[in-house]
Amino acid sequence: MTEIFKMPDIGEGMAEGDITSWLIKVGDIVAVDDAVAEVQNDKLVQEILSPYAGKVTKLFVDAETTVAVGDPLIEFDGDGTGNSNDGAPTSASVEPALETAAPVTNEAPAAPIANLVAANGHILAMPSVRHYAFTHDIDLSQVPATGRHGHITMTDVTNFTVAPATSAPVADAVVTTPESVVVQTSTPTPAPVAPETKAGRQPLTGVRKAIAKAMTVQNATIPTVTNFDSVEVSKLVAHRNQFKEAAKANGVKLTYLAYAVKALAAVAKKYPELNASIDMENNEVIYHDTVNVGVAVNAPAGLYVPVVAHVESKSITAIATEIADLATAVREGTLKPAQMQGATITISNLGSARGTWFTPIINGHESAILGLGSILKEPIVDENGELAVGQNMKLSLSYDHRLIDGMLGQESLNYLKQLLADPSFMLMEV
Repeated sequence: MTEIFKMPDIGEGMAEGDITSWLIKVGDIVAVDDAVAEVQNDKLVQEILSPYAGKVTKLFVDAETTVAVGDPLIEFDGDGTGNSNDGAPTSASVEPALETAAPVTNEAPAAPIANLVAANGHILAMPSVRHYAFTHDIDLSQVPATGRHGHITMTDVTNFTVAPATSAPVADAVVTTPESVVVQTSTPTPAPVAPETKAGRQPLTGVRKAIAKAMTVQNATIPTVTNFDSVEVSKLVAHRNQFKEAAKANGVKLTYLAYAVKALAAVAKKYPELNASIDMENNEVIYHDTVNVGVAVNAPAGLYVPVVAHVESKSITAIATEIADLATAVREGTLKPAQMQGATITISNLGSARGTWFTPIINGHESAILGLGSILKEPIVDENGELAVGQNMKLSLSYDHRLIDGMLGQESLNYLKQLLADPSFMLMEV
């Protein structure tokens, strides 16, 4: 019986998605819940799983094609015409890329496995991982996989060292050190690799295409004002220095970003317009009863914004731990769609790149975003009226002017400065 698998809704009522790559081809035999394609929506690249078992007899679209929900994707057990006895829309299981598709055995491997591929011959790696490997001339078939079900993670690729060539050694030499004698085998010096160059036209694909769409819509539809300011944070620096080793002993990397996320949650509770959404169709403001902070994380494929939920009820060390876990998931390609949903306000950090002020773009369904800049040593006038060297953190608060006026924007920024200037104020917000 001919079956037609149609494009499923992979989250948040999406209208369309991009087929970033096919994991099967015409002629393949597919089982139920086999991964058949990687699909990019506005949030994430995900693998979609087949609801049917059978032989693939037609692929309706090519890779890098945008497909509307409900449009046909794959014909099973047909004659290649795309006609089916059952025209009803179908659905499919959806899981994050890197979470499915590999055949699972009852025995876990004792060590990382090289050359592990799906039954259809597809190397199990996210598009961002494959792109990184391609641009760095790394053969993914040689990379040991440590990810779940044998997926190759970004960490696997970045840690991978190409084995020396198998050609005969040129010469052997004995190197003597005071501690030991080591036999060292020299090998031919590899030819230098030319730096990557880009020229001509290249298509927008994957995450970058989704970012381009979202940024265009948000920048065009949200009238934005950005207030720029700075705050002297010597007490914050001292507080972090006092506790970072204790945090490290407990496996926590205490960062300034964690402090800023906690402070932003307090600001959002005091000034609820910053934690609201505006619904112009119904002329309503939606006030959220919890603060879920999106944290922008850069990855080779582009920018992701995972969410730290219920920040108002979490400690700074708990926030730091969650941010680190989310960032690792982004860079290894294991981030789940649910971890990118539900943000009510966002923070973008350029401080780690030595950035100062900038104009971050507000995410859809939010009304504000905080841009966090560097902490710079600069001349200040201290509380005694004396010239001194201070540590100034740069802040950029962008907000939706339909809901937030300039005075409210600056008042909220002033409260944020108060919290960051002296972390003891945050104790009142735990």
